[in-house]
Amino acid sequence: MLNEDLSPMVHKTNWELMRVPLRRTVDHYVVYVGVGFSRRYDENTLPDELKTKMAMILASESDEEYCIDEKLYRLQLYVNQNSPELDEIGWRASESYFCLVLTRPTLLSMVGEKHGEVS
Repeated sequence: MLNEDLSPMVHKTNWELMRVPLRRTVDHYVVYVGVGFSRRYDENTLPDELKTKMAMILASESDEEYCIDEKLYRLQLYVNQNSPELDEIGWRASESYFCLVLTRPTLLSMVGEKHGEVS
């Protein structure tokens, strides 16, 4: 079962990409952009790249049944089990949890850092 301490994980075959957990509810999206750090968006504020990936994931769905959120384990979230063609886009893991595949610069911009800037 998942808890709220989700964070990005490097992609299994492309080290330039990150697997980023996203939880969709009725009126917002929570994107887990770092350890203990998330961003909350609504339909109007969700970044365009994430909207596009979500649309691709949802459009590719068939009548597959997804596990209920309460039975989803962390490993299942990060492993693409149903849509190999979307391995570098993202996939749906359960009723409300998705895993989006983002570039490091995109992820850093969501965290609040500018690409190439050193703190």
